[in-house]
Amino acid sequence: MKRFLTIIFVLTIASVNLFAQEKQHSIEITTGYPSVLHNLEYPWAYSTVEMTWQGQTYKEHYQPGINIGYTYQWRKRWELNTMINLHLTIMDIYQYPLLPGADGSDTSGPDPSNQYDWDATPTTTRDTDLFGALCLSFRYKWIVRDSFSIYSALGTGISIGFPIPVPYVAPIGIKFGKGKVYGIAEANLSAATTFGMVGVGIRL
Repeated sequence: MKRFLTIIFVLTIASVNLFAQEKQHSIEITTGYPSVLHNLEYPWAYSTVEMTWQGQTYKEHYQPGINIGYTYQWRKRWELNTMINLHLTIMDIYQYPLLPGADGSDTSGPDPSNQYDWDATPTTTRDTDLFGALCLSFRYKWIVRDSFSIYSALGTGISIGFPIPVPYVAPIGIKFGKGKVYGIAEANLSAATTFGMVGVGIRL
């Protein structure tokens, strides 16, 4: 009986230690380019046709997306990732003057842009927009080693400001590093990026 209790005690301690090792909390900061938020939300904010009718054109200066995420590993191969995506875009808007005799009120004609002098030098103003989204995804680790793991992720989110759903799909990603700080890189389609995402994580 004593030997049996000793075995149970040892197995319990081992199970608790293993369970504790599986559970991990970490913070991840990543960046990607270009942002899906830009592609989804800009058609809502800036219509090229409407701007042309008002004598305007624009030039965009893309900025990478910044992502701040919290990752919770509750099993050896499974992680839950919540993320805030931020994307800053800077745009120059060019306003062309009206032609002599035009007052800009003719918006019902076949081409209201004919009221503007497109050969003149436009005035330029700079517009800055910050887009954001909240995302939730699940990661499954296909390969787990001491110094790295390879995973896939799937999830969804919603943009802040515009009620547009955004995807989170990572067919393949890698986490590498055994210490408190680790690296992360993945092929990614999300609010943050349409190609790839790289960054660092800190195990808490």
